[in-house]
Amino acid sequence: MDRLLNNPWIMKIIALLLALMLYLSVSIDNQDTNTILGTSKSSGTGTETITNVPVEVSYDQDNMIISGVPDTVNVTLEGSKSALQQEKLKQDLEVYVDLNNYGLGEHQVELQHRNISDRLDVKIDPQVVTVSIENQQSQEFPVEASFDKNQVKKGYKAGSAQISPETVTVTGAKSQLSQVAYVKALVELDNVSKDVNEQAEVVAFDKNLNKLDVSIEPEVVNVTIPIENRSKKVPISLEQTGTLGEGIEITGLSLDRDEVTVIGEKDVLDSISSIDNIPVDVTGISKTSDIKVDVPVPEGVDSVQPKQVTVNVKVNKLDEEAAEEETDAEETSVTEEEKDGKKSFESLSVTLNGQNSKYRYEILSPKNGVVGVDLLGPQQQLRNVTRSDISITANVARLTPGEFSVPISLTVPNGVEGTLSTKTLRVKVSEKNPSNEEEQNPSEPPEEGGNNNPDEPSNPSDNTGSDEENEGNGDNSANNEESDSSSAN
Repeated sequence: MDRLLNNPWIMKIIALLLALMLYLSVSIDNQDTNTILGTSKSSGTGTETITNVPVEVSYDQDNMIISGVPDTVNVTLEGSKSALQQEKLKQDLEVYVDLNNYGLGEHQVELQHRNISDRLDVKIDPQVVTVSIENQQSQEFPVEASFDKNQVKKGYKAGSAQISPETVTVTGAKSQLSQVAYVKALVELDNVSKDVNEQAEVVAFDKNLNKLDVSIEPEVVNVTIPIENRSKKVPISLEQTGTLGEGIEITGLSLDRDEVTVIGEKDVLDSISSIDNIPVDVTGISKTSDIKVDVPVPEGVDSVQPKQVTVNVKVNKLDEEAAEEETDAEETSVTEEEKDGKKSFESLSVTLNGQNSKYRYEILSPKNGVVGVDLLGPQQQLRNVTRSDISITANVARLTPGEFSVPISLTVPNGVEGTLSTKTLRVKVSEKNPSNEEEQNPSEPPEEGGNNNPDEPSNPSDNTGSDEENEGNGDNSANNEESDSSSAN
């Protein structure tokens, strides 16, 4: 070993290796240090822009109002990429302005920054702002409700809003308070049909309805808006108009609905009980069809819903011989048709239920108080159906003197569906005058079997005609029963 160490070449090689190791060690340390400090030429430089950085403002908030300071600014950083990367990771950049030492009035103030590395150049946009400092003031203002009346359901109306409390305190600079033109409680309506009771945000606006940046106390108020029903459903009736072609007759007019909705003020609605005699022009109609008819708007009413109704016009084509027979036939005749599970009855009388003995009842339409009925069902069952199995009634119990449209009720046997040629009856109600009737025949004795007691009211069912006519109708009914039985057989 001593011999190797005394060899000059061995010592030179060892010295060379040591020198190389020392060089590499120093070179690596310098590279690491430059990387940490961000001064490595290989790393380069760059810029980074941070947007929407909030601005912190320090001032006497109890007594002063500040304006002119932006809520946010953009900050551009420039330096080594490593330093920029470290700043991005920190995320503690702050921009601020201290106004505690400034007096009232306008001032040019430079925005400051903190928590940023000294190795980076910082640029704030904007760097300098014009700040206005004013004394804080308060003033009371009345509040009004703001809502869209068109957002109320059709047929309803929004009334006057009630607000609690009725006034609020607005705090701001004197210049801001002088711009306040409206203080509104904002209420959102969505097709409402009942009273609204909710809390609403209060906002101050200038005369151009621009929102003002002021403080309002309280921030919300309670708003109650009454919603009034301005609609009413009333029955409707039809009136046939126009000229029919030769050999054509209308056997029935039927509506797709019994009622329509009228919309208007309450006092107007109270005076409307029905919409009568809606004209149906049948000129040019040659076959059964559906037509659209406009519903007239009564005077004083805002609108009627729907604006149109559908009328089914039932048409019967007559040849000359049938037309002559139709002319000679009695009005109370009954015809039956059976085909493909359908059976039709015509000229069936409507019975008035709930008549008051003090009133006289006259059926204005349909003519003679008779209607047609179409039955649908199994053919075997239809064969056994006669006119006595069908009940057609109208309730007049609540009617007082005047003219009215009354719905017609139809009752048919189970398993059979029935359709009326018309769904409403037009009835005239008038008061009876017994004294006038006695004066007309003061000396005539009462008829046999009649009412011998003058104080006892007469039969209220006299709306169907005289006794002779009723007897005739009875005969026809019997004949029809026989016809029905033969048809069933």
